[in-house]
Amino acid sequence: MVNGNSALINLQGIIKKYPIGTDFYQALNGVDVVINQGEFVAIMGPSGSGKSTLMHIMGALDTPTEGKQFFKGKD
Repeated sequence: MVNGNSALINLQGIIKKYPIGTDFYQALNGVDVVINQGEFVAIMGPSGSGKSTLMHIMGALDTPTEGKQFFKGKD
């Protein structure tokens, strides 16, 4: 499906949860990211803040628990 947005990468309301026994660990909670063609972006934060999880989702190595992700306007 085409989103109509000209962004190279567009993440909307990304949530990522990992199961831990009967509970879960929420690595990302409602993250929105828009990266346009030609932009340089730095992902910064303390250890355990979800940087690697976010990069894995942006690179299609992992899927979010909830939210929408678009690459060149397509989901």
